[in-house]
Amino acid sequence: MSAFGRAMFDQLQQPDHSVTFHLSIVGDGGMDCPCRDFLHVRAEEQDFIRHCLDGDGHPRVMDIGCGIGRHSSFVRSLSQGAAITVVETDRELREHTLRTVPGAISYEKFGDIPAQARFDLVLLLGNGLGVFGTARATRDGLRQIHDMLSDKGSALIESGNFAAGEFYEARHQIDYGGYVDGPFMWGYATRAWLTRELTEAGFEVLSVTPSSHGGPFFIIHARNCA
Repeated sequence: MSAFGRAMFDQLQQPDHSVTFHLSIVGDGGMDCPCRDFLHVRAEEQDFIRHCLDGDGHPRVMDIGCGIGRHSSFVRSLSQGAAITVVETDRELREHTLRTVPGAISYEKFGDIPAQARFDLVLLLGNGLGVFGTARATRDGLRQIHDMLSDKGSALIESGNFAAGEFYEARHQIDYGGYVDGPFMWGYATRAWLTRELTEAGFEVLSVTPSSHGGPFFIIHARNCA
């Protein structure tokens, strides 16, 4: 199990347990950050997901980097008929999500999803855009997501760049209260960079909303306009 997975299961067992993690960016120092709540769906996320589903009884939804499965669980609570696909590299987290989200199917990596798959809503929340790592891989990933969207399908993407430049490629090592992950690549985008790349990939950017995570983080709602 990954260090992130261990920290998440600790939170599941002790919901009031607060974890402070130390984020070390290789070659660029580090910082101590309070662990965000990875167990609950934030109010603005709920509003976005409700709006995107908008009463659809059988939406096809992909949750990339599903973690503990909180967003997929919320989708299932809104639509028992939703076809949910989750993507998560941590096997234990995937298995937990499959237990808590009846009927979901799972993949370890985004690249494992069949190219012909189509979705009405793709979720990259919880700073999920960073999963692609580099700017080039992120551009490729956005184009693949666009190609997997149904006509007028939507994507909800969270990111935020606290460094100089429009896209920051960070080589991370993270200590989650004694559990250590990394080093691994994680990407951070500015609003301008992500808006431009989404537009070039064939999306219509409908809104850019500050995230309740605070700081530079934001959520973009984009729609397939091809």
